[in-house]
Amino acid sequence: MISEHDIRRSLHTKFFGGTIYTFDSIDSTNTFARSLKENDRPDGTLIVADEQTAGKGRQGRRWSSQKGMNLLFSVITRPLFVQEKIRVLPFGASLAVADAIEQKTKIKVDCKWPNDVLIDGGKVAGMLIETTTQDDAMNVILGIGVNVNQTEFADDIKTKATSLKLHSRQEIDRVQLLCAILEELEHRFEQLRHFSPQIVLDEWKRRTTMLGAEITLVEHQSSIRVRAKDVAPSGALIIEELNGRRREVFAGDVSILQ
Repeated sequence: MISEHDIRRSLHTKFFGGTIYTFDSIDSTNTFARSLKENDRPDGTLIVADEQTAGKGRQGRRWSSQKGMNLLFSVITRPLFVQEKIRVLPFGASLAVADAIEQKTKIKVDCKWPNDVLIDGGKVAGMLIETTTQDDAMNVILGIGVNVNQTEFADDIKTKATSLKLHSRQEIDRVQLLCAILEELEHRFEQLRHFSPQIVLDEWKRRTTMLGAEITLVEHQSSIRVRAKDVAPSGALIIEELNGRRREVFAGDVSILQ
């Protein structure tokens, strides 16, 4: 089990991880984060679990993870951002995870809209961002899952998922990777706080291979082939349909099939 002591021994951040909760098993770190009273979740609160029995992904999907093998954690923060910057948080978080993985493993990773991290087309990390408002203060709960040392996956995801160990062929230190991600996350939050969100979007676009490629978009329970063209300042994906029509789609409304 990842302990608070191990995290604090290796963590070098200003406020991420100031308060830490660790669990051997929990239903969901995001759910626990939402249950905390305001005084129990100061800015930068970290919740880490070795196992989630009801882990959540985007659009109500379940996040499946083998106990003790991966990283499952949530961070609670109160970003003093305008709404336009909050929409860019998924891109900053994806970059933070990608940078930390490459820093610790030297494995090249790719970002996929809206917030997945891939290795050779296989999903190695994903995140779920939720917002809550309490006493007129907005809290952002960022849940992140990274497949670290797991080498076998359930039949329904084994062709889509991968792990760092499968590519590095060695055991990865989960605490060191967690701390690297938290440090990169704090950097991205500070970057968004002080600079234009377009800086983050432009960097994300340089890290993705999906722009210009044909993708399968699932919308209103139907699938269509489109071409991913760009990302708008709002964080929406700009697509081009086969008839040449361009439009924007948002993460809460569509899914992309690999």
